[in-house]
Amino acid sequence: MKRKRVPSILVAIDGSEYSDKAFKYACELSIMKNIPLIIINVVEEYATIGYSILRELKKSSRKLLHEYKGRAESLDIRTASTIHTVGNAAEEILKVANRKDIDTLVIGSKGKYGTSKDMLGGTSYKLVHYSKCTVTIVK
Repeated sequence: MKRKRVPSILVAIDGSEYSDKAFKYACELSIMKNIPLIIINVVEEYATIGYSILRELKKSSRKLLHEYKGRAESLDIRTASTIHTVGNAAEEILKVANRKDIDTLVIGSKGKYGTSKDMLGGTSYKLVHYSKCTVTIVK
């Protein structure tokens, strides 16, 4: 017997102004459609980062996810969950979106390290072009 598919929203956060706006939009969408919200944060792993720095980045990521989940729950989103992963942000978000059969991916137009000259950040650009689901970019 085939298991019933549950629609869901995946929102990527990095603590930037744009990801915060994306989070707020994703929460509104989750409430309006009454569907689960999954919050993801990816720690970018670079070859030059030492173990202790990576450990601190992971700790910060978990803290950030805990904070955002609390914010979602304060808005009465009871089906909020979090995912913490390490790797290339676009690749990891795409993996999760495909594995979880996400309906809508919500992301900020720029991340923490985007410049004001960029119309879209590198991660946003990749997700728009390679995602199999609907992608909403929030400015």
